[in-house]
Order: sequence, then structure tokens, then C-alpha cells
Amino acid sequence: VMDPYTGRVLALSGGFSFKKSEFNRATQALRQPGSAFKPFIYALALENGYSPNSIILDAPFVESQGIGLKDWKPENYGKKFYGPSTLRVGLEKSRNLMTVRIAQDLGISKIIDLSKDLGIYDNPEELLSISLGSAETTLLKLTSAYSVFVNGGKLVNPILIDRIQDSEG
Repeated sequence: VMDPYTGRVLALSGGFSFKKSEFNRATQALRQPGSAFKPFIYALALENGYSPNSIILDAPFVESQGIGLKDWKPENYGKKFYGPSTLRVGLEKSRNLMTVRIAQDLGISKIIDLSKDLGIYDNPEELLSISLGSAETTLLKLTSAYSVFVNGGKLVNPILIDRIQDSEG
């Protein structure tokens, strides 16, 4: 659980029983963040000249993945398209196709650099699908990166306290 005001992790629960499994799902399990990564794309867009009322096309998108591979055709939830829409609506409605178009315009290298700066990913593949959260990370890395939104743009590195002991042990 993260404190929304300081960005510090208040409690960390990586499973229901350490005795049954020492695997910590918060720090060790690799997961695709999916749409939870999109706010970082939109923040990067705002830093690079977009505004909340910038118009982005929400329409079918197709990209070749190379000879002998199927084309990549991301879709919105519900498989609908909404035409030109504002950046704000794209973020509010979590529109995949708008996010991909913004990422394509910004360039993958900027997205990769931001994800590394925030500690979300170490060495992600340079694929446009990263804008939709296709690379793997841990829950702790992702929630730590979210601290920039509530901490004036500054990244807070979590501190893990694994034991508290008084003078009597």
C-alpha cells in the first residue's frame, strides 16, 4: 500500500503465507502492467508539447512486424473506434489506439528512456507495444514509479523495513 501524499510504501504484502511460499509477488513476480503503464505515455506527451485538448485519432492501426510475421493490430476495449478525440479523453477512457499513436509520434526511445529513469523496466524491447504495457516489471517498481505523480515529479525510492524491534527484542 502506498501513501498517496508521500509516495512511500506503507505496507508490503507479497503473498498470504510466507511459511507456505517465500515467493514475494510484489517484488519478484514479473507482470505486464498493461493499461497501468498508459499514464506515463500521457505524462511524456504533456512534457513534449501535447496539451489536454490536443486531438489524437482513435481509428484502426496496423503495423508490420516483419517478413513472415502477422501485422500488429491493437484494438480498443469493445473493439470500437471513436475518431478524433482529445488527449484528455484518451487518458480518461484508456484508449489503446490513441496511446499507440501518441507513442509513435513521441518515439520509442523517449518511452524507453522514461521507463528506465523511473525504474519501471531495466532493458525492455524497443517495440511500440510497450506503450500498452507489454513489457514485464514488478508491482513494486510500477507503484514506485507512480510516486512521481503525487510527489511533484520526483521519484521516491521505496524503503523496506523488514523488522521493528524495541529494547526488549
